[in-house]
Amino acid sequence: MSVKIFRCGINEIEYIKDAIVNVKAEEDMCCFNEEAIKEFLKNEDNWFYVAIIDEKVSSYAIAYVQRRIDTMKNMICLYEIGTLNCFRRMGIAKKIIEKIIEDGKLNESMKIWIPTNISNKAACALYRSIGAKEPKVKDEIIYNYRY
Repeated sequence: MSVKIFRCGINEIEYIKDAIVNVKAEEDMCCFNEEAIKEFLKNEDNWFYVAIIDEKVSSYAIAYVQRRIDTMKNMICLYEIGTLNCFRRMGIAKKIIEKIIEDGKLNESMKIWIPTNISNKAACALYRSIGAKEPKVKDEIIYNYRY
């Protein structure tokens, strides 16, 4: 199985539509808004990734570059990630995160932070698998990946 992972630009709106209408819709009520997506993509700090298997979007992720005022290094927030049920537990989400990590390095980011729920055991295992660390206090869980 060959997986192609890339960050979408304005020319990949059909992939984003597929991700929202098919992948995201498995978990959340959502709709596709082309104008909102175009506006989202205009900002270079907004990242939308897809994983393609056999010309079909199997997974997606949304990340944001967060610029800081105390250093020239940025942080990345991995805000959302989703995979079609039939493609879960195949390492696709991990590969998307690894691509975000790679792009973060190129962007000279200092870390990635990943909010999730402590009850989301699959997400917690995924984030630990990429080397992210759990916080000491577990009121909220935000994983950090440090470069």
